[in-house]
Amino acid sequence: MSTNEQLVERNIRYYEARLKHIDELFEKASKAAAEIPGADEELAELKAERHKLADEVAQMKEKSLEEWAKEGGPMVIWDVLAERLEKLVERLEK
Repeated sequence: MSTNEQLVERNIRYYEARLKHIDELFEKASKAAAEIPGADEELAELKAERHKLADEVAQMKEKSLEEWAKEGGPMVIWDVLAERLEKLVERLEK
């Protein structure tokens, strides 16, 4: 396995770990949202974003090294989603 292939695999594992962290935040938010009116709407919007990211990870696994090199990764989107979700959890747990 080449260094580039290892880098791609490492990035995919990193994205999968981020997705797992997001899922853990969703679990917390879901518990707290049950008691807060209107929180379900924001949570549903964030879940839709989460599903888009999960689809991107699945597509990444199918890409060649050349495609990976051209496109890079979705880290900005991941970070924005995680930040919004963390803020929602903080608001709901107060």
